[in-house]
Amino acid sequence: MKSRRLQPRPRPPPPAPRRPCRRPSSRASRRSRSVAREPDLFIPSGHHDKAAVDYLNALFSEAARQGANDVHMQWWDAICEIKLRLSGDLETYDRVDSQLAKLIDEKIRSRANLSAADRNVPLDGRMRLRFPERTIDVRLSVLPVIGGQKMVCRILDQSNAAKSLDTIEMTPMVRRCVDELIDEPQGLLLVVGPTGSGKTTTLYGLIGALNNGRRNIITLEHPVEYVIPGISQVNIDHHLSFADGLRAALRQDPDVILVGEIRDQETATIAVQAANTGHLVLATLHANSAALAITRLVDMGVDPHSLAASLRGVMAQRLVRRITEESAPLWQQPTEADQVWLAKHQMQSVSDIYPVVDSPKRYVGMVPVIEMIRADSHVRAALLAQQGELPILNAAARQPQFETLAQAGVRLASNGYTTIEQIKKIVGDDAIAPQVKRVGDVLVDMGVLTHEQVFQAIEKQTELRKAGSVRRMGEIIVEEGWCTPEQLARALGFTEGAPAILDHLVRSGKIPRNDLAGVVRRWQESHQNSSLFDLCEEAGLISKEDLHEPSILFSPGTGLYLAAVAGTRADGHDAVQGSAAAA
Repeated sequence: MKSRRLQPRPRPPPPAPRRPCRRPSSRASRRSRSVAREPDLFIPSGHHDKAAVDYLNALFSEAARQGANDVHMQWWDAICEIKLRLSGDLETYDRVDSQLAKLIDEKIRSRANLSAADRNVPLDGRMRLRFPERTIDVRLSVLPVIGGQKMVCRILDQSNAAKSLDTIEMTPMVRRCVDELIDEPQGLLLVVGPTGSGKTTTLYGLIGALNNGRRNIITLEHPVEYVIPGISQVNIDHHLSFADGLRAALRQDPDVILVGEIRDQETATIAVQAANTGHLVLATLHANSAALAITRLVDMGVDPHSLAASLRGVMAQRLVRRITEESAPLWQQPTEADQVWLAKHQMQSVSDIYPVVDSPKRYVGMVPVIEMIRADSHVRAALLAQQGELPILNAAARQPQFETLAQAGVRLASNGYTTIEQIKKIVGDDAIAPQVKRVGDVLVDMGVLTHEQVFQAIEKQTELRKAGSVRRMGEIIVEEGWCTPEQLARALGFTEGAPAILDHLVRSGKIPRNDLAGVVRRWQESHQNSSLFDLCEEAGLISKEDLHEPSILFSPGTGLYLAAVAGTRADGHDAVQGSAAAA
């Protein structure tokens, strides 16, 4: 057998001569130390502060796990009292002794780069904590108080930056309206409410829906709370105002601009101009309702015609405490005070009983209450009339997605999500209700429908429209067997659609126009407290049989179809928009 000869392996080249090692300069050493990554969590500097480090890491981890918005720390003479802001209320977490309290103060100031010597002036800082399950940013505010100091840590869970619109609870009608508004290439969409009402979460959800990689999105925030990949976020501070930042953003070829807050006339005017020149502008404003947000911009000095041209919609929202699914609340009739409040907001017929909880522990988390106005032709006309909040509210009441905050809140309470007590806290006693009577509300007052049936009918109409099918509200209600055509006709006599239905009879020659005009005028002067059809019947103009014909109730251009088609007739006579589809 022939043996195989092993070939010698090639030798590696000789090593290159070693260069003499140079000691880094002190400047380079300082630079390398300055860019070193910050530790993920609080770390001890020795055995003496290990207890404080463990306590702080556990505190912020637990606060984030429970969904706390803020951690409050109050230093008194001998203790530090710690509370968490959970579901809108402060709840005591712990009290620590003076020795541990002193170390906690030192560790927080060190982490947030706050001077330990500044004890008599307010301080602001920021720090980031990286836990295995989440990363949180902490915005810090320190305020000197009598007897010590108050420290409030706003917790910003970075996982919230990835929240989509699907995680924000809203009715299908509101969601469809929002989707249509953000799909427009330009215009102004406002999200309004007080601090802590969920505006930021909603805005980030809108930005997430728009951030598809094909749009140039710029946000102006004070400060930037959540970092979103793929968009340009600008931090507003004392060096850069919202107005100056907005001017600069407009030179960056933006498709979408988010303005963290409209605070003054200058910012408002630039935002409206941007919305009128090919940009979609999302902005927040402090206002108690959607209609008040519109009037406030005019009061700021924004030109009403420019605002009417740019405005697409206004979403007002609040957050109320949610009843836990595990708890079994007691269902009771509303108290006398609650009944007065419900009647004031025209909600006395929604339900006979509402949930009542006996402990704050029966709540967990928050649920949004949303009032959504779409700036259609009627809302724009009310804006230009400059007669205050009520005309805008009446115009919006015709829209299928619209509910006042009171109406939306009471609906949530009647479905067991929250309590009347919670709704009264966010709405207050000074809110006004629309004067427009909708056919669904009238049928509820008549005892024919329940509020839930009306809501289901609107949902079904919205889903059918989404699928490309236009159905009249009356058809849905009658087909479901919830009311008869006769009951429907009687209810329509109290709504704004009543004159348009009678106008159909005028055009068919059954009613003299001049005779009808006088009856309609008297009906409008009485604020629609009676049925227009009853008044016409008393005057001998119509009979009940005239109103029960399907051609009157369900034909396009008359009756219940008018919620989708509104405006002025071709012959110049005003056709009053019906509100039946809005229910």
